[in-house]
Amino acid sequence: MEKHEDVASILSKLDLDDIENTISQPYIKTGAGRPPRKPLGIFKVLMVKQLQHIPSDRELYRRLWNDEALREICDIEDREKPYHPSQLTKFRNRVGPERLEAVMNSILEELVEGDIVKGETLALDATFIKAWSRRDQADDSHALSDPEARVGMDGKTYNLGYKAYLAVDVDSDMPVATFVASANENEKRHVGELLDKASLVVDGFKAVVADSQYQ
Repeated sequence: MEKHEDVASILSKLDLDDIENTISQPYIKTGAGRPPRKPLGIFKVLMVKQLQHIPSDRELYRRLWNDEALREICDIEDREKPYHPSQLTKFRNRVGPERLEAVMNSILEELVEGDIVKGETLALDATFIKAWSRRDQADDSHALSDPEARVGMDGKTYNLGYKAYLAVDVDSDMPVATFVASANENEKRHVGELLDKASLVVDGFKAVVADSQYQ
């Protein structure tokens, strides 16, 4: 358990009852059919993936088979299989970005109240997210199986995907707002919406730091 102390400590500080209520809303709790795997357990698995920088759902699945302490943290019982990558995908789709964003904002509000996130100065930036799709031969600026992905700048080259925009609290390095858009869209187009989202969590920030393309 020692190598997972940081993860266990972070999870112990969250209001897991409130999170569970939010992410369990889209799951059917009565009637016929197999009961779903624990939504809170899947949420913990995804938290572990981010906090320990695990590169893929499949690598996460492999570690859950082999690490008893990690299985315990993620509510996987002795004879249960780990949460399969397909179950993680279904969870993301079923819970949806709006509920996950509500969970994130709730956690951030706790951090603001605890004076961990001050929000006085925000830094804006974007990172490229590659789309796992081939280009559409009829229009190579689009993805074939991911219709919202577009070709845009990925470092010094062009690639097919999205850009994730972040507003980050400079003092704590904690993201306070996120926004995802097709990679071909101009970055300055989303500054207003990103700052509007940030103001819901850290109202009254004093300064914003960003590259020249955000002007």
